[in-house]
Amino acid sequence: MTDLEALSEEIERAALSSLHAHCPEETRQELGLELREVGDALVAGARNDPSILINRTLGLGTASAPTPDDIRQIAEIYRDIGATNFFLHLYTDDTPQEVLQSLSDNGLAPARGWMKFQRDDAPCRVAKTDLTVRRVGPEEAAPFGRIVATAFGMTEAAGPLLAGLANDPNWHLFVSYDGEMPAGAGGIYISGEAAFTEWGATDPAFRRRGSQGAIMEARINTALERGCKHIFTETGEAVAGDPQHSYGNIERFGFRELRLRQNFKPAP
Repeated sequence: MTDLEALSEEIERAALSSLHAHCPEETRQELGLELREVGDALVAGARNDPSILINRTLGLGTASAPTPDDIRQIAEIYRDIGATNFFLHLYTDDTPQEVLQSLSDNGLAPARGWMKFQRDDAPCRVAKTDLTVRRVGPEEAAPFGRIVATAFGMTEAAGPLLAGLANDPNWHLFVSYDGEMPAGAGGIYISGEAAFTEWGATDPAFRRRGSQGAIMEARINTALERGCKHIFTETGEAVAGDPQHSYGNIERFGFRELRLRQNFKPAP
């Protein structure tokens, strides 16, 4: 693993931890949120929400080689909370055969990978849109949570979970508006010289208006203003038949492919 790859995992882990740390207690109970550690992995789950984005394990294989026991413990956690749809991200160049066997033994099969991207501190391109982009604080974050939760197939109860990020000063949340109507959303987590963009989404009624480009510009410029040298993001790997809108948008804003991360999920 390169230093950049390690840094990308470190800041993504911090962003996920923040999501749980700033969730309102009532929402935590309603969603049945879980966050546990197994070896070098952070295991996130939600008993009452099926979205893959809040039912996933990251970091496995970053600090040490994964083991069959790691796989078994992670699978048991998801069985315990009743999650039938989750991702186990595996970060390794050469997965040992006994780990692959353990994945299979625990009902996990390869799934579409996630491509991680990185850009440096080069100036950001200017996006074209007729929408207005504003950073939102805790009092204005509800539309952010609603747009993101809807776009990623989460339950309505997940809106306050996402809006809670506004209470962490490391997070910078943006919403695009058509007048006073919220149109799109996106966030960036900043720590030191590194940043991680996440939760980019658009209300279907406002697609093809340049919302995601404008929000990406706002996030990148915010990171640059705070002295970031490395900005990371990710999306599903390029596959035949997929229009790759997010992939293309990421590359247009100066991001370069960094690493394809393996994903495993419950077999059909």
